[in-house]
Amino acid sequence: MSTYAYTIVFNDSEIIMLQSALSLMIDHCQKKLDEGEGAPYWAHLSSAKEVLKKLDSDVVQVSGNNFNRQHFEKE
Repeated sequence: MSTYAYTIVFNDSEIIMLQSALSLMIDHCQKKLDEGEGAPYWAHLSSAKEVLKKLDSDVVQVSGNNFNRQHFEKE
């Protein structure tokens, strides 16, 4: 089986939605496993947890304010 690596850039709204969707997926898979189901729920549960961890592990700020703090300090 081949393994691929992907790089995707998300904005803040997309990350929030993706985290929510993954949390729902985790809850759903856990419920199915608790009900005695097996595949594919154990695999999906594991993958969803790993993706959720990865979303928090390599965050890069791509924009922000560029205000110079000196402008706000009293002389």
